[in-house]
Amino acid sequence: MKLYIGGTAQGQLDIARTENPDAELFPDFHLLIRRLIENGKDVPASLQDFCLQHPDAVIVSDEIGCGIVPMDSIEREWRQTTGRALCMIAARSVQVTRVTCGIGQRIK
Repeated sequence: MKLYIGGTAQGQLDIARTENPDAELFPDFHLLIRRLIENGKDVPASLQDFCLQHPDAVIVSDEIGCGIVPMDSIEREWRQTTGRALCMIAARSVQVTRVTCGIGQRIK
């Protein structure tokens, strides 16, 4: 499993595609987390299943927790849950790349 993270429109999807042209790619992973929350799913259990089903996945996600804390409790829950989920994915990944301004920096 590989993880590519970065702010919105920083180029993480392009780098992930270039570096892994034949891999199973999961873009906008942060939105998958949001859908799980909205559907009342157990996010950690769902991610455990995901990791078992897709051990070689390339996951691409926006960083969504690096700003002003939202007043809306649902938005706060989404950001916190996404952060925890990405920590879980990063721990299982053989590579983690952070992308800023189209430049990837491997952090694991």
